[in-house]
Amino acid sequence: MTLVAATVIVLITQILDRVNLLTSSGQALVTFAKLALMLVPSVATVTLPFAMLVGVVQVMSRMNSDSELAVLESAGASPLATSLPVIVLGLMLSAITFATNNFVEPLANRELRNIVSTAGADLVRTAIQSGSFKELDDNLYIQVAEEKPGGKLGGLFIADLRDPNMDLLYYAKEAIIMSHGESSLLAMEDGQIQRKARTTGDVSIIRFDSYSIDFSQFGAAGKDVIYFPKEQSLSYLLDPPAADYFAKNRPHFIRSEIHRRFTEWMYPLVFAVIASYFVGTARSNRQEQIWSVAAASLIALTLRGGGFFMINLAGTSTAIAVLVYAVPASVFVIFGWLILTGRQLRVPQRLVENTSTALAWVEQRRIAFQLWVQGHRGRQAGGPT
Repeated sequence: MTLVAATVIVLITQILDRVNLLTSSGQALVTFAKLALMLVPSVATVTLPFAMLVGVVQVMSRMNSDSELAVLESAGASPLATSLPVIVLGLMLSAITFATNNFVEPLANRELRNIVSTAGADLVRTAIQSGSFKELDDNLYIQVAEEKPGGKLGGLFIADLRDPNMDLLYYAKEAIIMSHGESSLLAMEDGQIQRKARTTGDVSIIRFDSYSIDFSQFGAAGKDVIYFPKEQSLSYLLDPPAADYFAKNRPHFIRSEIHRRFTEWMYPLVFAVIASYFVGTARSNRQEQIWSVAAASLIALTLRGGGFFMINLAGTSTAIAVLVYAVPASVFVIFGWLILTGRQLRVPQRLVENTSTALAWVEQRRIAFQLWVQGHRGRQAGGPT
């Protein structure tokens, strides 16, 4: 239940990042559903360890409240008896995560890229048909005043502001999109090109009777799609072709992706061991139980956040690449050993009592200040204090 809820919440945020493109390009509801479906594998593998943590904490806390953990311990059951089912579940979820990361997620990411690319091409056609300004890409705009018979476009205007050094404005009274081999050409008639250098502010104007440019540079269909390492299969990443863009220009991206796929499966199992250790034994009072849950959550969040950070650097540093594997493995070994030996690292009772006293004092001061403010306002209004 926690996995479904967390996945849906994160999924909504991911869809919102792409909703403008899909709505602007006039995509159907089926495309939105397909987009959401393709996002599920990558989102689920991220939320699954946290769902594991929340689920174990919820169940074990209820068992502790109902004195079931106390009964088990009184009957002579070792901490391993309670933790073993959780660890087995963690192993199962780790296997699912590994299979998803290496076989399902790359296919879903590739299909997701195809959906976005198709939507970008449809956005060009939508801009042609609507007669209004449309943003094809960051700092790239197009407007067509009308669509004439024979496929001609009237009143074409393109503003290309993507180059940090040069602004380009295209205007033509008439234009038409033509296919030339695998490319799409935009043939313009009776227009002009304005070029403005951003550094000097110099403007040059070129008038033309006819002029053609490669329309694929504006995101039209036919443009080759460069697939990122996260969209490639594991066998492809382990032995990429020499002509691959990332293999030639950014090989560290491929190394980082390989490390991610070989380590992300560890976290459900590690989170299972952490949760089992902190909440898998009976707690005598409510405050100590809250502190145990807080400690488990803090360790898990720190571990996962550090993993996200190190993965981005693992492709450029061998030392960090080793840490990506060593840190979760070490945490698993440490807490697994603590469970097997029955050792407890409980929060000191004095720290719990002192913290509770400090929180109670802060609450008293807050109430006193609130009463003082109400009295002060009453005196200013001339009413009873």
